[in-house]
Amino acid sequence: MMLRTLGWLCVVVGVAGVARGLEPQELAALLAAGEKITVIDVRSTALYQRGHLPQAINIPAALCPDRQLPPLGRVVVYDEGLGQTNAAFALEALNRKPGIRAEILRGGYAGWETTQRTVAAPRGAAREELPVITYQGLEQTTDRDVVLVDLRTAPSTAPARGLAAPAQPETPLTDLKAVFPRFPVTQSPLSLAQRAKAEKSTPPLLVLIDRNDGKAQETARLLRAAGMTRFVILAGGEEALARRGEPGLQRAGSGLLTAPAPVVTPPTPPAP
Repeated sequence: MMLRTLGWLCVVVGVAGVARGLEPQELAALLAAGEKITVIDVRSTALYQRGHLPQAINIPAALCPDRQLPPLGRVVVYDEGLGQTNAAFALEALNRKPGIRAEILRGGYAGWETTQRTVAAPRGAAREELPVITYQGLEQTTDRDVVLVDLRTAPSTAPARGLAAPAQPETPLTDLKAVFPRFPVTQSPLSLAQRAKAEKSTPPLLVLIDRNDGKAQETARLLRAAGMTRFVILAGGEEALARRGEPGLQRAGSGLLTAPAPVVTPPTPPAP
């Protein structure tokens, strides 16, 4: 099967290399059947209060190693599902405790929200917040469901009619497959979201990449309107790719140049 189809089919690998992951629809069916499962939301308390799985209790990931817990039996943990490593950290910590068998909810809160729709959240309209991920965060993510969404337009190679050719050609776009070879790339995020919805499968984590021209935000709103919430915007877009995530640098050709120092104008001396 093609890699772009397999992009979101791999389960999260937990401690000791054991594959652990429960699909949202599987968890929903088990809970509906009365299965004894403790669901733990390992996000911050602020995020938990804004919305969580109806049966979930909140234990932030950083507190899991030191929290004294009874032998809970089967436990399912989840984080935001947007490329973080909180769930994997909590999974390892909880599985060290006696009487606890923990596994990860695939897709996290965003995967559950997209596929199940049933969340405990306060009433009223919330301020729009579009999630972002940094270049370093994308490099370090252990999420295997990532699909890069290329929204960048290629630089024009020909001058517009009646205009002179630019003095210097635009720098070619960064090759996504060369920078992030472990992630598949698509230009059709809506079709992926619709396929996951039709197959009732956990949606992939879509990383929206543009040229800082607003296309990522526009696509994010379209995805959200279609019921897909498992997406993030790459902070800095093509600029972050070209700099390999390094701050305060400008790329010229194949080299990196420091940004020019600001010009300081000396104060005008007072008139005699």
